[in-house]
Amino acid sequence: MNNPIVRKVVAVVAGLIVAMLVVMLAEGAGHAIFPPPEGLDITKPEDQARLMEVIPLGAKIAVVVAWFLGATAGAATAMVLGKEAMPGWIVGLVLVALSLFTTQMFPHPLWMMAAAVVLPLAGVLVARRLVASRMAA
Repeated sequence: MNNPIVRKVVAVVAGLIVAMLVVMLAEGAGHAIFPPPEGLDITKPEDQARLMEVIPLGAKIAVVVAWFLGATAGAATAMVLGKEAMPGWIVGLVLVALSLFTTQMFPHPLWMMAAAVVLPLAGVLVARRLVASRMAA
């Protein structure tokens, strides 16, 4: 890929795919460790409204850890493929937006809404440190 614009677009798309896969895997692991309580149907609005009240703290932590891990892996992928940090920041900002969107679907604790912003951005910073030697100088 000699065209820098194409390289950056491909880097962002690949980073987003990696990020989504990691988030899905990490959240899936969290759901396996902390299954939803019996009788809870998250397709019902009344159950969605009380979801955060009835799931354990570990389940909530698993979700925010998934946001961090997804952003880290996705940003690292984008930075390596794009050969600079900017594609990774785009991936991180998209994950912030998606995480915030998730917190608006039904009530989340304030600390999770803050984590929806802070952790994906922290993931980008970690990714940048991890792949700094693989980006163009």
